[in-house]
Amino acid sequence: MQALSGGLACTLPGWAVAANGLWMPDEDLPLTPTQTEGPFYPETAIEQQLFNDTDLSQKIAGHEFAKGQLVVVKGIVTDQRGKPLAGSVVEVWQACASGRYHHSRDESNPLLLDNNFQFWGRAITGEDGKYSFKTIIPGKYPGRMGRHIHYRIDSPQHQRLVTQCYFSEYGEDNSKDGIYRQLDAKQREQVTVQLDKPSDQAQPWSGSFHIVMGKAS
Repeated sequence: MQALSGGLACTLPGWAVAANGLWMPDEDLPLTPTQTEGPFYPETAIEQQLFNDTDLSQKIAGHEFAKGQLVVVKGIVTDQRGKPLAGSVVEVWQACASGRYHHSRDESNPLLLDNNFQFWGRAITGEDGKYSFKTIIPGKYPGRMGRHIHYRIDSPQHQRLVTQCYFSEYGEDNSKDGIYRQLDAKQREQVTVQLDKPSDQAQPWSGSFHIVMGKAS
């Protein structure tokens, strides 16, 4: 959130400057939609994994990268008033580029497992509520046409949120995904990451996935 003078409030319809000088929405922001956790959350908790940092694209710096299109997904975790939530634990897990998970329930999947890929990661937000992961675009697989990343977010005094994000580059695949199609149009927009693809193909794609948490009941 950026501190701005009250004289600029009229330039941002739907937002106003609070007493602390921060822009705040006039109305509550819509909660990030909840989606199924699915069967492939890591069998050992992510915080207990040997490799669990925010760079899923390689397990050890300087070693071989995972196969697939690199992408950086970042965002801000806030409450419904737009206040950044410090100390939020953001966990992600996903399939590798071939479309396979590192999980015993996916052992019958004939697709190749990428041993250079980390498959999961964990971030803790600072005072600004920001998080960032470097990963690869996950592959699609039978039963799930939409390329997606699973999220689980825990934030003090807020309800745990389990959701998924998708990518604008694969709109046709998203439209065929049964779980994505359960959302209404506005919810789909909330969970679809708009990708920036630099002209330098050596650079990763990037996009934002902001997360709005609900208060604990």
